[in-house]
Amino acid sequence: MRIPARMVLKTVDFRVKGKVQGVFFRVFARDTAQQLGVVGWVKNDPGGDVIGTAQGEEEALGKFKEALWKGPPHANVTHVEFSNEAPLERLQFQGFEKVRNRG
Repeated sequence: MRIPARMVLKTVDFRVKGKVQGVFFRVFARDTAQQLGVVGWVKNDPGGDVIGTAQGEEEALGKFKEALWKGPPHANVTHVEFSNEAPLERLQFQGFEKVRNRG
């Protein structure tokens, strides 16, 4: 797929805090990302947060970031941290994966 010159690709790491485990947050993040054309991954953090990396066109990534603040119906998001936001020349993932924790 060729990206038009005016499209700006970005990457960002995220950490979602609150009641975000056991409420289908990872499924919500994956489905939202797929609808927006965002790629990356999401998983539960042992500390109770949900973490991940998202990459995509700047406007789609902005919509994804907004969606993380809302979450699925049974979630209670108290804070979202974004870090390592940077421009990309090309995407580093093929799709958006819900990573399963081992243990």
